[in-house]
Amino acid sequence: MEQRPFGLLLVIGVSVLFCDVTAGEPIRLKIGIVGTWTPIYDELLKKTGLSSPWDLTNITIPKPKSQFDKMLKVKDFLSDHSIDVILGPYDDATGIVADKLRIPYISTTGSKRNLKFTFQILPPLEDFSQAIFDMTKSYKWDKVSLFYDDLRGVYIMEQLLTNHDLMVKSWHVEYDQNAKVIEKQVRDHLVRMRQAFVQKSIIFCSKEHTEIILDQARSLAMLSQPSEWFFYDPGDQLVPVFKSFPDVFVNFTVFGLMAFDSRNEIATFDDSRRLNISLAADSLQVLNATLPNIRGVPRNQAAVTIAEELRKIRLPGYTGDIEFGPDGRRYNYTIKLSEIEGLDSLQVGVWKSHPLVAEERIQFEEVKRLNRNYSFPLKGRTVSVVMILEKPFTMMKRDYMQRLGNDRFEGFAVDLITEVAKMLDFNFEIYLVHDGKFGQKKENGEWNGMIGELLAGNATMLVAPLSINSQREEAVDFTKPFMTRYISVLMRVPQSEQSYFEFLNPLHQNVWYCTFGAFIVVSVILYFLERFGIRQNKDYPTISFRESFWFVFGSLLQGNTDSSPSTLPGRILTSAWWFFALILISSYTANLAAFLTVKKINTPIKSVTDLASQTKIKYGTVKSSGIMFFFKNTNIEHFAKMWTQMSEVDPSSMVDDTDKGFQKVKEGNYAFFWDTTVNKYKTIEDCQFMEIGPYFDPKGFGIGVPPGAIYREDLSMAILKLSDTGMLHQLENKWWPSKSCPDLSKPSADETSELSIESVAGVFFILLGGIALAGIVCGFEHFAKIVKKAAKSEKNVNGKNSEIKERESFL
Repeated sequence: MEQRPFGLLLVIGVSVLFCDVTAGEPIRLKIGIVGTWTPIYDELLKKTGLSSPWDLTNITIPKPKSQFDKMLKVKDFLSDHSIDVILGPYDDATGIVADKLRIPYISTTGSKRNLKFTFQILPPLEDFSQAIFDMTKSYKWDKVSLFYDDLRGVYIMEQLLTNHDLMVKSWHVEYDQNAKVIEKQVRDHLVRMRQAFVQKSIIFCSKEHTEIILDQARSLAMLSQPSEWFFYDPGDQLVPVFKSFPDVFVNFTVFGLMAFDSRNEIATFDDSRRLNISLAADSLQVLNATLPNIRGVPRNQAAVTIAEELRKIRLPGYTGDIEFGPDGRRYNYTIKLSEIEGLDSLQVGVWKSHPLVAEERIQFEEVKRLNRNYSFPLKGRTVSVVMILEKPFTMMKRDYMQRLGNDRFEGFAVDLITEVAKMLDFNFEIYLVHDGKFGQKKENGEWNGMIGELLAGNATMLVAPLSINSQREEAVDFTKPFMTRYISVLMRVPQSEQSYFEFLNPLHQNVWYCTFGAFIVVSVILYFLERFGIRQNKDYPTISFRESFWFVFGSLLQGNTDSSPSTLPGRILTSAWWFFALILISSYTANLAAFLTVKKINTPIKSVTDLASQTKIKYGTVKSSGIMFFFKNTNIEHFAKMWTQMSEVDPSSMVDDTDKGFQKVKEGNYAFFWDTTVNKYKTIEDCQFMEIGPYFDPKGFGIGVPPGAIYREDLSMAILKLSDTGMLHQLENKWWPSKSCPDLSKPSADETSELSIESVAGVFFILLGGIALAGIVCGFEHFAKIVKKAAKSEKNVNGKNSEIKERESFL
């Protein structure tokens, strides 16, 4: 019960008429009522009355300057008005003065002081804390959360900490005028509580704060099994709060003096005054029980007699059995444990104050518990789903600027959560992770990315190509995998260089050099063999030096010449040269067909392991990704070598996101390690990319949920049903269609192409060069012939002229 400071002390004198034996004249017993409870006592006295008549007198005590001044004024008032008994909530100054004046004070609220003349109707807080402590021992709890908003919660926490087998997480809800601040504060507490995997909670707060706590817990899906919530509520003050959660299927247990949501002839209304009215009615009831025993007692002994009779009282009250101990505190009563589910309630146990053995104090009743029909905690709600842009899982539509909400997105992950939501009957809102990261644990222990969004309570679940590993599993929970991914390498398809002299490629340049050298050597040797050799036929023309070169060259190209060797050595050399030309031309012809008609990929990287043995092509992956942690933590030699290269030798090869990785691949001379699901889609989308295996490090993609979230199993079951019905396979075929790009890594007859002009243009150039050279030589010869003819004609003319001159001189 909340105690309010007293600025004014309102005392109403109520006199009860009884017979003074000595005087024989009727006198009135005066009763002082403390605090603002005057309307409650006035209403109760009009309904029930007492066994003797009474009068009401209202006296106001001016605001005191200090506590001591207040005690003096209270003393003067009690003495001046001959007060015989005091009723109402406990006030410290009034209690101390009443104890000195030996006036019984029947207090409706608790007190920490042990005063002989103060009798407490409301059991002390220590008993409630002992009841909660005994319950934790009986249930054998190992973890519990305590929410409190005043010093009473601190006392409960201290009591719970005496159990060394129990881990207590305490959360202080501070008062604030701004409701949003309190909601943010409570939400942070609940998120941390969930991170600590605490499923049992004790609420020791005001009605307003309790409602905020439960509302935030519902938004975080924490009001479902196996979570359990326990409340301190002596007199149904939280009934309106519980009625706001009729759809909650979770264990709400209330500690109270009365049966939950009880009705009696005194407190019939359903509001926060039910406890106060019941306590006030019990105080009047115990007072009325003492009145028959004070008749005939002298006036100055009435107060003492009432106090003595109060110590003997044993009667049932509206708040349970009432009995006072020597110290005036109530004992031998019971605290009732009631379970609430929606609008139904059931008493499941009691805590008895009198047994000294802890095992006997709390007793659970043999009752049929409430039927808890499990309901999916997200059913009918709208939850937040965090995603990350990653093709083809989550993508923005082309016209997303003209769309709103979830309609802006498309992809495998969007279709998946849509099907799951239809199956489990809940709505969702997609938002993209703010920092664009998957999730990495930072040095301060906090997480960024999508995992950080889950742990902060901003998202109810994450749906993305986020691989499940041990570190992430420690932070959040994952459903059954909806897809298995591997790691592969994405590279750019090597660009084949078009050459006009492609026909030269069948033979290595060294072969061409050696062939040309052999042509020169054989031509020279053949000339000398023919010159110095013995000819078999004298009439056969000899081969000149020029004809020797022409004969060898024609033999190489399978052409005919007018001259041929006539000596035996020359013919032997010619036979060897013909055999050489046959093999060379045959090999060239066979190779030329393959080079000009079959497209083959020529890449220095044939597999993933080839990257570790070279330094020309850089390679890397996304920072803070699961693939990065695989390389970082692996013990496989070549992968560990790659990690050293990526992290230490060339850290610039690591990228911030996949878009930057794809861009570096497109620029060339870079290999990108990433999920096969994404790499496969990239090769389908853009034929400039190719995927290199073999695949390694298989892991699953699962829907991530906050740690301890009980709806994980429902999501897992939905994924399994989608797999059984073939829906997951349909979604995969939708977003990963058949590959349309040719596979250039495997040459075959199906991959041959017609001979392009670019491949044989060099032959035409040689032919044109030959034509041009032949024309030039022809022109040169023609010019030489003209010059020679002109010179001959001039010579003839000169000869005739000289002959004429000789004749003339002779004559």
